[in-house]
Amino acid sequence: MSSEQCPFSWQTYDHIKLSARADAPQVLSSLREQCPVGRSEEFGGFYVLTRYEDCVAAASDPRFSSSLEHGPGAGFPSMGTLHEMLPIPMINDDGQRHRDFRMPLQKLFSPKFAASMEEKVRNICDDLIDRFIESGTADLSDEFSIELPSVLIGELLDLPPEQRRECQRWASALVASANPEAMDNLVQLTADLYALRSQHPGEDIPSKLLDFSIEGRPITRQEWRGLVLLLILGGLDTTANAGGYVFEMIGQSPDLRRFLLEDRSRIAGVVKEFVRTISPVPQHSRGVKEDVELGGHQFRKGDVVLLSWLAANHDPSAFENPHGFMPERAVDRHLGFGHGPHRCLGSYLALVELKVMIEQVLERLPDFELVPGGVTRYSSLNRGMSHLHVTFTPGQRRRREMEGER
Repeated sequence: MSSEQCPFSWQTYDHIKLSARADAPQVLSSLREQCPVGRSEEFGGFYVLTRYEDCVAAASDPRFSSSLEHGPGAGFPSMGTLHEMLPIPMINDDGQRHRDFRMPLQKLFSPKFAASMEEKVRNICDDLIDRFIESGTADLSDEFSIELPSVLIGELLDLPPEQRRECQRWASALVASANPEAMDNLVQLTADLYALRSQHPGEDIPSKLLDFSIEGRPITRQEWRGLVLLLILGGLDTTANAGGYVFEMIGQSPDLRRFLLEDRSRIAGVVKEFVRTISPVPQHSRGVKEDVELGGHQFRKGDVVLLSWLAANHDPSAFENPHGFMPERAVDRHLGFGHGPHRCLGSYLALVELKVMIEQVLERLPDFELVPGGVTRYSSLNRGMSHLHVTFTPGQRRRREMEGER
């Protein structure tokens, strides 16, 4: 069946609304069975790739470009406004320019660096749990999984302490709805930070970016600001969203909780299966630079194509029992962090954050229970969870508050 003959359900497909549904993977599987290369008429029209092999092929094919020159991005043409205000390097770049930005950042966010951050992440987790452990009730999204990356990225970028949680809210609002006020606030933050770092550089990551060389020349002020904005958006929203889903899954499955509690060393090996199942960044959009055939469909120059990582991660041709959570599954080939040149830059750090978050919650709140009706999801480009209310047996605080500790 060609995409033009797809059933009506594809024609009205809205990936932003779908992100708020718990059954999103099943919805995409049903659509893939009807037509694996879908066509939606929403947001000006775009195609959707749902098969694993098609998403991998498109992500590696330079004819499918991330640049806004070749498409506004499915569902978010208003993000072009942000591009006009402050172009974000790498996201909107391909080829050599993309590599010039990415290679030095890859060295900064290496597996070794991620491993070195584990103790810091653990201390932050303990501090956050200390805030609510004596009460016997908590919101594991708002008070924990959302808060952790805002503290960690705030420290890595040495953002003003009073703005760290605000940055998280701005990032979520921007990704959820291209909120104009959030755009303005984040863009202004990068300007203020540049003025500070260029005069008083330190050992933080933004200071290191000042020494970057792009296309054989020093990085420009606008490029520096765009990179900082990229790190804020990438570091805050995705890990925060994955955490809420992880704890919901553990809370819903006594067998999974028992499996992890019986041997805490299993947690590190299970994190990738969580990422595959959840796919907190469920898709990326590409613009077609030239006519190309893929997945049995002929795409034309100017088409917008959505690569659905969520659908690909639940493709039965790639994963046995794709909707089932299999804690001992080997899933190195999952697409939870994307694929190809634009694969998530902070994936190693995200895995460390998720591992430690799970370890600390199961160690200190092992009997947590989900509060009925206590889950709140929201529509976004990503799979967002703003609230996950739980109860548990109250415990004792662990870390003494120290003035100026954060």
